[in-house]
Amino acid sequence: MQKYRCVVLVLLIFFCACDAPIPEPEPEPIERVPYNTIIETGKFVHQYELEAPAVALPPDVKAVIVPHGGESIAMAAEVIAGLAALDPKTVILIAPNHTKIGPKIATTYAAFSTYDGMVLPQEVKIRSLEGKGLAGIEDALFEDEHSVGILMPLLARYLPGARAVPVIFQKGVPFNTAKRALDTLCDLSDSNTVIVASIDFSHGLSSREEKLRRASMLGCIMAYDAAGVLNLDATYVDAPVVLAALLQLMKDSGCNLEFIAGANSTELLGREVPAATGYMTFAFYAAA
Repeated sequence: MQKYRCVVLVLLIFFCACDAPIPEPEPEPIERVPYNTIIETGKFVHQYELEAPAVALPPDVKAVIVPHGGESIAMAAEVIAGLAALDPKTVILIAPNHTKIGPKIATTYAAFSTYDGMVLPQEVKIRSLEGKGLAGIEDALFEDEHSVGILMPLLARYLPGARAVPVIFQKGVPFNTAKRALDTLCDLSDSNTVIVASIDFSHGLSSREEKLRRASMLGCIMAYDAAGVLNLDATYVDAPVVLAALLQLMKDSGCNLEFIAGANSTELLGREVPAATGYMTFAFYAAA
């Protein structure tokens, strides 16, 4: 009798186990970290070139313009070093796409490896651009894009811990599309966010011709003339749509503008360069 009771008990346990719901596997977290690509930046800049004294910037800076030419690294470094006083948590890095391939506006979830550590992506803002169809995710475009790669080591050194939103624009991007992308990013931003626009100016000119273009360009920027910028070619600026969208955004936001410095390849290298590039730095800051 005891034997039959044991058999019945075993059967009951078996059938109960079969009827019990099978636990579902844990779903992958939606907010998982998507950066599985690491971009090395050592090829863009030497470690010794990163040292620069900080420029004193106006209070409450919202955006800066810095160059990305190799000989102009010190001009970019002194401005980004100056941003350290603001201690931004997010840097929106907007720049030209020199390859002219891929999406009209591209971004990446990649992390950037630098001499001073990693610059990690700000996933929420990147995902907002991707989700609204305003930018395509193209990691490969950033592996050789010096307008981004040359500045990442500066972010790591002077703004350690800040997350980056790198966005590159092809020259043919419609102004309204570029402006909408910036508006989307700024709608998600707070006082701990700063825009760094990576822009070079006149290309392929003598030093004397560059200085004439620089004076004209300076007047255009100080007037927030976004429409005028859009009509300019590479003898004035390498990223007209990026500059125009930024100027319009800063004008709409009521920001003031401070010119910081200007130079060209000949002046920076100390020797005549037949095809000089022009560089200027600016800071946009909230009106008092």
